[in-house]
Amino acid sequence: MMAGKRHLGKREKEKRMNNIKIVRLSTGEELVCKLLLEDSGDSVILKDPAILIPAGRDQLAFGQWMPYAKYKNGVEINKRFIIFTVECQDDLKNQYNSTFGNGLVVPQTGGIQGSGVPDLKLTT
Repeated sequence: MMAGKRHLGKREKEKRMNNIKIVRLSTGEELVCKLLLEDSGDSVILKDPAILIPAGRDQLAFGQWMPYAKYKNGVEINKRFIIFTVECQDDLKNQYNSTFGNGLVVPQTGGIQGSGVPDLKLTT
């Protein structure tokens, strides 16, 4: 075992793998991915990243991020290249899961009343 690293149990790995976030990189790209935090502190692992692409008025599309690369175990990125991370709206998370993830879809309980956020249509 490497110094400073600890092995994760199956439950802990599953919990981390369901941590779907939007990640804004310093390049301006916005990715939806499973975000794994490394205990070492300087980097994170992006698992199954998909790039968000504006696809017209109030529409977004997913694109495969770096489709020419092999990164089955994720992509390790230094935290200094991450501007921010935020939670996904349920619609976005559901679409991501059905396209790139485990297929788990959370039923909608109703829109956010008075939020002023337009309903986004996802295109895949």
